[in-house]
Amino acid sequence: MGKLEDLEKKFKELELEPKRKKKKYKLPLQANRTLKSVKKKPQYIVTQYLGQDGKMRFKACPIVSGNIIVVNNKAHKINPEAIWRFGKQSWYIHREIDRRPVSNLDYSKVKESKNDTDSDVVLIKAVLGAIMKPKKEVKKGAIIWIVVIAVLAILGFIIFGGGGAA
Repeated sequence: MGKLEDLEKKFKELELEPKRKKKKYKLPLQANRTLKSVKKKPQYIVTQYLGQDGKMRFKACPIVSGNIIVVNNKAHKINPEAIWRFGKQSWYIHREIDRRPVSNLDYSKVKESKNDTDSDVVLIKAVLGAIMKPKKEVKKGAIIWIVVIAVLAILGFIIFGGGGAA
C-alpha cells in the first residue's frame, strides 16, 4: 500500500502545479487597426510598407485598375501569389524602392545566383568558430612557478611553523 499512496501524492502534486501558457505573438497596434479597417472596405488591401528611412508602416491602400496600388504617390504592383499571412490576416509587403511585392516567387533565381541561405552551412560554421572564445592555454612556466611556491610554503610551514612534536 505504500507505493500506491506515493503514486497518489505524486499525481496530486502534478495536478496542483500551475500550467504555464505560452504567450502568443501579437501584431503591432497599427497593424491591427489597419487590418480591421480594411475588412469594411473590400476595394482596399493592407500593405506593410518598408520605407527608405528604415521604418515599417502598415497602410490601407486602394486598388487602382485591378492590380496596382499607390502608396505615397508611388505605384506598386499586387500579385495574389505574393500575399503573406499571419493567422487569419493577410497583407502584402512592399519596399518603397521596388514595384513588385516581397515574395518567395524568385526562389529559383536566388538559388542560381547562389545568394540563397541553403548553401551557407560552411559559412555559418566558420562564423560560429570565429565567435567562440578560444581556450586560454596555461603556460608550462606558470605551472612550474606555482608548484615551486607550494613546495616552499609546505617546507616553510614544517621548518618554522607547527611541524614539531608537542
